[in-house]
Amino acid sequence: MTFAATNGLPGNGTGPAPLSALFSDRAGEEASAGAASGADPLAQVLRTLDSISAAELEVGDDLRTVAPASPAGVADDVQDPATVERPAVSSRREEILDAASSLFAERGYHGASLRDISRRVGISHPGMLHHFSSKDALLSAVIDRLEAHAQGLLDSVSALQTSPQSLLAALAGPWDPRQHSMALLSTLSAEVVNPDHPGRFRIARLRLVHEHVLEKALTGLKEHGDLVEDADPKFFARLLFSLLMSLTVREHTVRELQKTADADPIEDVRELMRRLIAA
Repeated sequence: MTFAATNGLPGNGTGPAPLSALFSDRAGEEASAGAASGADPLAQVLRTLDSISAAELEVGDDLRTVAPASPAGVADDVQDPATVERPAVSSRREEILDAASSLFAERGYHGASLRDISRRVGISHPGMLHHFSSKDALLSAVIDRLEAHAQGLLDSVSALQTSPQSLLAALAGPWDPRQHSMALLSTLSAEVVNPDHPGRFRIARLRLVHEHVLEKALTGLKEHGDLVEDADPKFFARLLFSLLMSLTVREHTVRELQKTADADPIEDVRELMRRLIAA
């Protein structure tokens, strides 16, 4: 399925819109595109599901979001009380997101109710609704976290291209199949084969971002002569991420049932990389 390319982030004004605005599951309802100068790397990668070009990632530091200057006569360290979120409220919201992320990873979106999540946090159902008006709103906030994780990897592409060791370190770090974020992504990815799943497009796009980051990293390594000559970065990026997702499922099924320490998932990933790295 192809999504129409845009000229930048949706939203009004010159600054970039929130990432959540980019990942609407209501196809065709996106707002008019803003100026191209407001685009960030993740927005550019997700312009289309079918064609992602290297040129779209060439975003300079001058395009990063800058906080607006304080109005005249107002000190920089003085905040409007109306805009300051109370620490207790923020902390409770994070607790809810932690619980929702955990239950969604274990049971999936449809297998965890708001009451299940509120019980895990230790609050009432009305208390839950005070922070998140619906289950869809809670899922959206959970996916926001996964997008932030993907954005961090996208911002690290240049570092991942420097050597095979740098990429291996990331594969054993943020991409570790034992990480919670990978478990959550793998569970939601399995669920979104259902075309009515509320997170279908955002999760599909997230997978493409991960594959794209790996492709860029492998392309850089190949250009430096670090990969075998006939290695296809695009193919091996898809293969590598598929392996990571499969190992994630294995860690939370076979590993937990067998309770053994053999078959280290990171060693499996290293074995694939050894077949790619030039002697």
